Amino acid sequence: ITEDEELEIKELASRSDIYDLFSKSIAPSIFGMSRVKESLMLQLFGGVARLNPDGTRNRGDIHVLLMGDPGVAKSQLLDYMSKISPRGQFTSGQSASAAGLTAAAVQDSAADGRWTLEAGALVLADLGLAAIDEFDKMNEADRSSMHEAMEQQTISISKAGINASLRTRCAVLAAANPKNGRFEPVSDTPFTAQINLAPPLISRFDIIWLLTDNAEQDRDAKIAQHIINNRLLGTSELLVNQGSAPDPSRKLSSSTQKSQEGDEILTKELIRKYIAYSKRSIHPKLDDEARNRIVSFYVETRKKGGESMDSVSITARSLEAVARMAEASARIRLSDVANIEDVDRAIRLTRTWRNELMGDNFDETTLQTGRKASARNHERLLIDTIKDLESRSTEKIKYANRIDIYNEMQNHNVDRGKVDDMIEKMVRDGKLMLPKGYDTIQTLR
Repeated sequence: ITEDEELEIKELASRSDIYDLFSKSIAPSIFGMSRVKESLMLQLFGGVARLNPDGTRNRGDIHVLLMGDPGVAKSQLLDYMSKISPRGQFTSGQSASAAGLTAAAVQDSAADGRWTLEAGALVLADLGLAAIDEFDKMNEADRSSMHEAMEQQTISISKAGINASLRTRCAVLAAANPKNGRFEPVSDTPFTAQINLAPPLISRFDIIWLLTDNAEQDRDAKIAQHIINNRLLGTSELLVNQGSAPDPSRKLSSSTQKSQEGDEILTKELIRKYIAYSKRSIHPKLDDEARNRIVSFYVETRKKGGESMDSVSITARSLEAVARMAEASARIRLSDVANIEDVDRAIRLTRTWRNELMGDNFDETTLQTGRKASARNHERLLIDTIKDLESRSTEKIKYANRIDIYNEMQNHNVDRGKVDDMIEKMVRDGKLMLPKGYDTIQTLR
């Protein structure tokens, strides 16, 4: 980064529209998604990783998960992000094994056949960004290596007599598709359980965007027009390779350019240098007003219980995510202090993705269990009903008759079909048993 570029970066940071300028510069060929792009902008800069006096470490990187129907430009976003991030790495689905993500032990022919470690994508993306497409298509055993890499940001290797710990201080941007092809909004299964990812892994992400492909006439017309115009602006790849036509991505001499809509956007090179300069030089801290705002947001949100007794509306992990986003927001304007405006930006984004994912009654327990609060309440009610009927039974072996269970559950507006489904599932899970056949139910005490 030259002195002139450093001066230009500082001039950009002082602009009042720097946030809009940056979010519009992320994948300008993709229509809309302003809130998603704003969160990706914060992910590029990241918060401040801190070492504590007791030796523990708090990560500063922001992890983002894009859950979406096919064809909503998730892969395009990931590819663009991996290219504009310093030390960005892109990998996809089945082509990413545990060794490919972490490290592979190989025999080095140049070193008398001794075993050596070759870094995987997450290690190569240290202090950068790792974009993982088709995250749900990876083998479960391979995905298990992501837990330590995302939270502790290290990878422990014990292979071929090599015991090592490698650092993976990178932000993870992952994309996943629903198991059944498209998301089912009217379903007892929450959106996060409609993708092939374990709840503990989903909880590692700071931001989870739900991208659905809904038919809206006005929006569809704008998207179609944008895509067609974007194709007309391009130059034939064959002509560029032959040298008959100039490469449109290399003819930019200025640091800014115009997007298809006529908006001013930054070039890739300047974005990379801006991010690198900011992460190297700026280490913001939250001021007192910003800290109090985060605490009040956390306490107020915790008060809002869901429909179930075991519902938790927000956890401490989400609280840390808000702090990280606020620090990233301060880094964008090259400020060493994160103020209340940065916190409000982080809270607004947090409320937006949470509302799009689950509505007003956000329930962390639903994310962790894969079952909505209503389903958990019905199961708890069924167990209580069976236990109550067992206590009234005069038989030596206590059990409840299925017809009595139907009648009791009908009083709570739960129909027979749902009761049968719940009983079948709970028998499979070992919570109930059928001592005398189909007509009798018994709890496992």
